[in-house]
Amino acid sequence: MSKYIQTQTRKMVGSFAGVGALIEDTKGVVKIAPIDRWVFFKQNKHLDSQNHINDNRLLYRLKNDKGFPKIKSLIQIPGNVVKGFSNPKYVQPSDQDNVAAGNYFPEWMFCSKCHRFKSIRDWWDKWSHVIDQYDRSNSKNKADFFTPPKCGFCYEDAKKLKRTKSFYDLTQVRFIMTSSDGDIRDIPWDKWITYKKQSKSKEDGTVDLSNWTSCCKEQDLRYLQGDFEDLAGILIKCKECNKQANLAGIFGLNISANIEKNHSYKSVIRTSNSVYYPILVHSIYLPSESGISDEDQLKIRRSIAKGKSVDLIFEILEEAYSIDEIQSYIDSIDADSELKEADYRRKEYQFILNHQQYDKNDFIFAHKSAVGLKKNGITNLVKVSRLKMTTVQTGYTRQEPLDADLFLSGDIDKIKPQYTSSNAKNTEYLLGVENFGEGIFISFDSNVINNYIDKQKSLLEKIFEKSKNSPLFKTKFTSVRHLGSFIYIHTLSHLLMKELEFSCGYPTVSLSERLFVDDNDMKGVLIYTVGGMDGSYGGLASQANPDKFKDLLDKALDRATDCASDPICLHSEGQGVGEMNIAACYSCALVAENACESFNSFLDRNMTLISN
Repeated sequence: MSKYIQTQTRKMVGSFAGVGALIEDTKGVVKIAPIDRWVFFKQNKHLDSQNHINDNRLLYRLKNDKGFPKIKSLIQIPGNVVKGFSNPKYVQPSDQDNVAAGNYFPEWMFCSKCHRFKSIRDWWDKWSHVIDQYDRSNSKNKADFFTPPKCGFCYEDAKKLKRTKSFYDLTQVRFIMTSSDGDIRDIPWDKWITYKKQSKSKEDGTVDLSNWTSCCKEQDLRYLQGDFEDLAGILIKCKECNKQANLAGIFGLNISANIEKNHSYKSVIRTSNSVYYPILVHSIYLPSESGISDEDQLKIRRSIAKGKSVDLIFEILEEAYSIDEIQSYIDSIDADSELKEADYRRKEYQFILNHQQYDKNDFIFAHKSAVGLKKNGITNLVKVSRLKMTTVQTGYTRQEPLDADLFLSGDIDKIKPQYTSSNAKNTEYLLGVENFGEGIFISFDSNVINNYIDKQKSLLEKIFEKSKNSPLFKTKFTSVRHLGSFIYIHTLSHLLMKELEFSCGYPTVSLSERLFVDDNDMKGVLIYTVGGMDGSYGGLASQANPDKFKDLLDKALDRATDCASDPICLHSEGQGVGEMNIAACYSCALVAENACESFNSFLDRNMTLISN
C-alpha cells in the first residue's frame, strides 16, 4: 500500500497548507514536517539551481538580522508529480526524492468495528505482531500495508476464524489541542475518564496534570458513539475497569504548554481554522531596470556576502558593466533589505504607475482609459495580462494569526510563531511557489477617500484604537487617515470580487487581492488570479476594458447598498473578528478567506453611500 499522498504543489504554500498544517486525505490526516526533514532536502535536491526561485528582491527582503540573516536561496516546492499508471489505491510519485514528509496526526485512532481506542504506536505494535504471527509472507511489507492504519485486533480475529474481511481502517479522533506557542498535541485520552474527578484548575484556568492518573493499570479504552448528537453522546469507556466518561466539557480543557505558563493548550476540532495560520510573504516579480542580468545580479550578491570589493566584482563580471552600474545596483540591494511591507509594495505600485505599457520578463500590463471612473475616485485602470507572484512561507502560528511584518521584525507579544525549518531563523533555505496569473490594477484619488474619512471619522477613530490594542494589527496603521484609506480601498476590492462572482462566474476562492495603501499617496489595489483558477485564461484581464469595468463597478456599488442583514449590518459600529469591521458581513462584503489578505477585517460598505 502506498505511503504517498497526492496534493497540488501550490497548495503546499497557501492559506490552508504548508509546514505544520494538517492535510486530509483518504489515507488519513497527516501533519507536514519541517522542510529540512523532507526527502527532497535530505537528498540535496534543494541545491540544484533549477529548483531555485529567481526573485532577488524578495530574497533580500527576507535577509535581515531579525528575519533570516543566513538565507541563501528560495526553493521551489517539489513537483509532487504522480506516475502515469498510478491508481487511487496505489498512488506513487514519479520521483521518490521529490516529495514532502509528514506524520499521522492526531495519533489517537479508533476502530469502527471493535471500537478500541489507542495511539498509533499501540496500533502499530499490535499490527506488527499479528502480521509476524499470521501473515509472515508480508512481514517485509507490513509497514506499507499499515497505510492507512488498520486494526490488528480485527485482523487477528479474521485470520483465526478465516473470515473474508481481513482488516478495518482506523478513524482518527476529531479533537486535538493547540497551543499559542505553535505546538500541537493529542488530548490526553488515557486520562480523560478521570479528568472530571481528579483535575484541578490553577488560578490562570489551566489544568494541573501533576497528579492526573489513568483509570486503571490495565487500561483498555473504547470509543463509543451513542444516539445523542452532541458531545454527551460520545463515550470513552475502559473495558478493564468499566469506568467511562462522555466528552461534554472537552472544549473547556486548558493545559499549560511550558514551565513559564505563558502559553497554554486549548481543545479544538482538528478542522478548525484556528489550528493553522501560515505566515506568508508575497512578491510581484519586478524585472530589473539596471541592465544587469538576473544571473549576474546573483553573482554580485554572493560576492558582496563574501566581502569582495566593487573593483573585484567588476573583474569577476569580466567588465560587462561599468563600476557605476554595479555600485548603483549594490545600493539598491541595501535599500531592499529590512523593508516593511508597505515600503516593499510601494516599488511594485510605482513600477506599474510609471509605465504606461510594459511587456517584458513575465510582466505584461497596459493602462486603459479611466475617464468614466473619475467620479468613483479611480484615477488609473490597468489591464495586467501576465504577472509572476512569488509566495514564500516563513512560519506559522496556531490559535491566532500573525502579520508577516511583525514576524520579520520580531515584534511579537502573545502568539509565538513556529518556523518552517528546524534551523528556525538560521535556515539557509525557504520554500516558495511561483504562480503566473493576470489581473486588474486600479489606483485612487485621495480627495474622494478623504471625503469618506471625514464623514466616518468618529467610527474610524474607534476602529483605529481597537487595532492599536490588537496583537495582530497593532503596527498596521500609522493614523486614522491611513486606516480610513485602507478600509475604503479594501472594501471596494471585496465588492468588485463579489461582483466578479455574481456577473462573471469567478468564485472569490479563485481570486486574490494585493492592497497598496500607506499614509501618503499610495492608494491602489490589484485583484488577480493565478494559473489553473477560474478566470486565469484571459477572462479576468478582459474585465479591465473601460466599458466592462465601469459596468462591473456600477453593479458592485449598487449591490452593496442592499444586504440581507440590514438594517443591523448597515448601522453596525463594530462587527467581525475583533469588531474591526463597520458595515460588512458575509451577506454583503466578506469573501473567501484565502481571497482576503486581512482576515476579512477593516471593511465598511458605507463608503458606497457617503464617499461622493
